[in-house]
Amino acid sequence: MGRPKKLERFHVRVVKGKNGKKLYRVEGYKLSGERIRKSFKVNTDAINYRAELETEIEELENVPVLQRTRLSPEQISDAETAVKAAEGTSLATTVTHYQNLESALRETHDISLDRAVAFALSHYKPETEELSIMMARERFLASRRNIAVKTKEHYKNTTRLLVLDDPNKLTHQFSVADIEKILSGYDNPNSHKTYRRGICTFFNWAKRFHYCLENPCDRLDKPPTDTSAIAILSLDEVKRLLKAATLLHDGACAASVAILLFAGLRPSELQDLKPEGVKDGHIRVTGGKLRRKLKRSVPLAPVLKEWLKVYPFTGAPDGWSYKQRMLRKSTKAERWVSDIIRHTSISYQLERDRDEGRVAFNNGTSVQMINQHYRDVVDDQKMVKKLWNLTPGKLSEVEVDLGTSREKNTLVEWPTDAKLKKLVWAKPLSRLALDLNVSDSAIRKRCKQHGIELPKNGHWQREFQRAKSGAVARPQTP
Repeated sequence: MGRPKKLERFHVRVVKGKNGKKLYRVEGYKLSGERIRKSFKVNTDAINYRAELETEIEELENVPVLQRTRLSPEQISDAETAVKAAEGTSLATTVTHYQNLESALRETHDISLDRAVAFALSHYKPETEELSIMMARERFLASRRNIAVKTKEHYKNTTRLLVLDDPNKLTHQFSVADIEKILSGYDNPNSHKTYRRGICTFFNWAKRFHYCLENPCDRLDKPPTDTSAIAILSLDEVKRLLKAATLLHDGACAASVAILLFAGLRPSELQDLKPEGVKDGHIRVTGGKLRRKLKRSVPLAPVLKEWLKVYPFTGAPDGWSYKQRMLRKSTKAERWVSDIIRHTSISYQLERDRDEGRVAFNNGTSVQMINQHYRDVVDDQKMVKKLWNLTPGKLSEVEVDLGTSREKNTLVEWPTDAKLKKLVWAKPLSRLALDLNVSDSAIRKRCKQHGIELPKNGHWQREFQRAKSGAVARPQTP
């Protein structure tokens, strides 16, 4: 802010005298109203004269004017102090305001203004803490303890959408429009619901910790309804899936695929399923994404019992994601979604039992979901009977293609464990792989599964060096 402009009462002007010579005239008015109009031949004299007049005016303005008052000297001193403290506000207005507050507190709560202010100072807490969305996200993720790795990864991916635009934006500044803008990029109803659910969880947490006053998701429109038809496997695709499961890695996936197909478990429930959870007459499901909400027993269909006799369940196979991709290729299905095996199972269960309540209970879902997605998906009763009779013995004529390299690995005639143990210590795995017509990684997996110890890294390099130097080779078995 600039310095206020000084008021000048007198000015120096250049004029011409009667003889035509230049003169310097000082003009202005005194406080009494007297007009000053005096000329000088030299400019310096005119400036000095104007300075004397200005000084005289300033001295006269600083002289206090005596006024009559009823206030005592002490009251006048207090009044001057109060006026300075008010800083431009009317002293009468200020006094009246605080007197009104005092009267209102006396009438309503029978307390003084000082007591009310002291109470407010000791109990006041700010409604919200100003925290950027990036910092709030880090605290939120750190607070997600004792949850599944996939769930935490889901929260991380969901809340990442909030920081993409402006990571320094304050958490309480997010509005309904901001959330709608984020979710507008997801046309798929399931994706829309998934991200909306994760964002809602975050803002509920932020509301509890006073980082925002409300959850903006509470005022969003209802999520869109998924009316699209579900994807299921045809009977031929189911046959190829089961056949491929019996061939891939010596049937390591057969029990898992059979449980998914004939019991309708979710992929997450299969990952958490333990061998002791598979009983003689039912499967005890306690894991998966509904582990905190629902525990259920799924009855074993006769066809599933036949599969588990041939391929006992020992837990979800290692590398399940990779093996599932191989099985997917073998089915030659045009459309594949993450829960397609479960969709197929529920659709065929509904046509077999004709009881949506029972099917919903066994599969851990609602009757509404059954009627909305799975009713009348399969309309051929002959196909239904054939599916529930697909025992391992009825797949002998089914042909599948697991890929050239994978098929070789599956159909190779492995030597006995004792002979294989001697072979891996007799020559490097790269040479042994050529003899057995497999890859060296397949030999490593075979040895790991059967507990056969392999030479450590650098073993064959050391043996070759000894052979060159003529040293005696060490025994080649552990």
